[in-house]
Amino acid sequence: MNGSASLEKRLIASLEEQARTVDVTFASAGRDLGEGLTLFDALKQGLDALSRQLSGAEITEAGATFRGLAADLRPLRESLATETHALLEIASQSANAGRTLDKLVEHIRLITILARSARIESISIQGVGRDFGDFANEIVELTTQAQRTIETCARDHARMSNLLHAALSSQREFESRYGAALWALADKLGVTIAEVENRQRRGIELASEAAERSGKIALAAGMAIVTLQSGDSVRQRLEHAIAGLRLAATLEEGAPAELAPEEAQIAHLLLLLVESAQLEASAQTLAQDTRDIERNLLVLRNDTTGLLDLVRSLYGTDSAQSGSFMAEIGTDLGQASALLGKCNTARAGVDQVAKALGSLLDVCQQTVDALATTVSNIVLIGTNAGLRAARVGSNGRSLVVIAQELKFAADLVARDSRTLPDTFALMQKASLELKREDRLDAGHFDGFEREMGAALATMQSVASRLEAELDRLTREGGAFGHALDQARLGFSAVGASAEVVAGAAHAVAGQTGGARPPQNASAQRAREWVTDKIRRHYTMAAERTIHDSIVGATGSAAPAAAEVSEPAPQDDDIDALLF
Repeated sequence: MNGSASLEKRLIASLEEQARTVDVTFASAGRDLGEGLTLFDALKQGLDALSRQLSGAEITEAGATFRGLAADLRPLRESLATETHALLEIASQSANAGRTLDKLVEHIRLITILARSARIESISIQGVGRDFGDFANEIVELTTQAQRTIETCARDHARMSNLLHAALSSQREFESRYGAALWALADKLGVTIAEVENRQRRGIELASEAAERSGKIALAAGMAIVTLQSGDSVRQRLEHAIAGLRLAATLEEGAPAELAPEEAQIAHLLLLLVESAQLEASAQTLAQDTRDIERNLLVLRNDTTGLLDLVRSLYGTDSAQSGSFMAEIGTDLGQASALLGKCNTARAGVDQVAKALGSLLDVCQQTVDALATTVSNIVLIGTNAGLRAARVGSNGRSLVVIAQELKFAADLVARDSRTLPDTFALMQKASLELKREDRLDAGHFDGFEREMGAALATMQSVASRLEAELDRLTREGGAFGHALDQARLGFSAVGASAEVVAGAAHAVAGQTGGARPPQNASAQRAREWVTDKIRRHYTMAAERTIHDSIVGATGSAAPAAAEVSEPAPQDDDIDALLF
């Protein structure tokens, strides 16, 4: 008897410890999970904020700007090639014009020499000296005027040639230094907006998947919370079993006044049978609940981790540095903005040369028109001089020869000068390529730089907010995961408690020695006494079911049960479902 009493005391102490463990563990896990759900709400808010940052009107407008810039820059290769070809054409025609002007200067000098020779020769010839001298003087005057005109044109042409050389050098330098970079920039802008748009589309898909995952997470959390409530019921069942075992221990010390010794022995046996069954059922329930809770917490952990991985894949980067993909895009676009600034400066020099070149071409064209009139007059005067010299006869042969030479030289001037209008016209036509309204001049690059700067500022602002939200999401996700891990960690002890309770159930059952209560009047009174003492304390339908299956229905069971305010059948069904 003493050994049995000692065993029961040890079992009761162990069960009390397990009851405390279950109570503390479930309560702690409940707190951790409650905190985790609060953090999960913050996670969802952070995800919504991330989606708004990427799909907002600001980033859409910036994307439209990048598309426009890319569309303007992509034809640049062809545009630069066209401009270079125009400059080369102008340079080629300019070289032709230079050679022609050199010839005209030589012709004019020859005419001047011939006119002076004619004036000297006419003085020695009687009858023609004065008239022919007047012709010679007029020719000298015209050739002097023509020479000044040609020399002015040659100077303007030299200036134009220098400017043309500068323009062509600037154009080639611009092409070599910035051409490839600008074409790459156009491609980069295209890739950038495509990446942003792709992530926006993926963001929509992610929002749908996140909603599905969030629902699954919420369901798992709800199930975990419901299961956690079983901790209190298990604790109560253990307390009820402990109370029954204590009652059994009092019977070992002696029969109560209301029971005969035989009835007390039967009551002791019934208590051991009932409490061993209650402990076995409690151990099974505790083990099952622990497995369910751990499974639900694992689902919560895995689904939350998966959700965060999806978010990071969409908004984060693969680089070692912290930040969002928008920050990396912002860095690339910052370099592109600096490139446009350099192009603006370089293009301004080309534009100045092109503008001056156009003005010089206009002056040269006007000079050629004036030269044509002068040459026409020289040819006419030379012809008249030749006719007048022919009338003099043999004395005027020298004048005739001079007049013929004069006319020949004038014809050469006329012939060569006639090529200049066409040459300068071709130069003017080629120069139109440098005056097109859609030409990407310094003004265009200045506009590009402003637009890029504004769009870049928008992207950087969004990137900053996006990075802050991503960091916040990472922190909240880490905190939520930590709360779940803490909750799971606590249940490693609960699994051991279930095994201890199951062991206690077997130990209690072992004290019965496999005996069963007899079917007689003493047993009936023992059943009524046991039912009256412990059944009214039950708070769950499962406990009453186990009690009734072992003790059986008794005459006093109904009144005793009636004295206790038991849950309605519907409540019993709910208890059975939850616990």
